[in-house]
Amino acid sequence: MNSQGTLIFFCGKMGAGKSTLSRQISQELNAILLSEDDWLSNLYPEEIKNFDDYLKYANRLKPLLKNHLRNILNSGISVVMDFPANTKNQRGASHFLFSEQRLIH
Repeated sequence: MNSQGTLIFFCGKMGAGKSTLSRQISQELNAILLSEDDWLSNLYPEEIKNFDDYLKYANRLKPLLKNHLRNILNSGISVVMDFPANTKNQRGASHFLFSEQRLIH
């Protein structure tokens, strides 16, 4: 019987310690850490110069992440997501990543 992994997702203001806590918990649980900052800085190192650029490139990640996240969780591996979700709009945009998994508690 294959168990599903657990998704851990933080919401909070910038500078509140989400990244630090995400790294700590992913290590403690031996979970995969998905960090938006890491993905964006590696995929688009020179392209993000302002907030509009950030929005453009961050929105490109979401379709890819949805399938990637589903595959990881379905393999039984837990995931800690370090993505911004401190505003209602950001939480709404992130909601679709995992809403089909019935993982929101």
